[in-house]
Amino acid sequence: MPTLTLAQLVAGRDLAAAVVGKLGPIEDQRVVVDARPLISGTTSFASQLVRSILVDARAKELTLVGGPADFAADVRSAADRLELGDQVRTDAALDVAS
Repeated sequence: MPTLTLAQLVAGRDLAAAVVGKLGPIEDQRVVVDARPLISGTTSFASQLVRSILVDARAKELTLVGGPADFAADVRSAADRLELGDQVRTDAALDVAS
């Protein structure tokens, strides 16, 4: 399962699109976003992250692991606005290979 590990600080739509693009083809796959290192992420980054993974790249699911509660809320809000809330889950306990 493709895993994207976020940096301590993430901001902006361009960065979100670029980091998702580095995953390569992820259509119909479950994508793990490891946000455990994250200290702060902007709402625009979270919004574009969801769009890039679920809409543009057509992944099956996005699982957010760890990270600040406000970032997780931004990811959920973005998914809900896109009517894709059922394709996003948070799992603080998921074992993510480093």
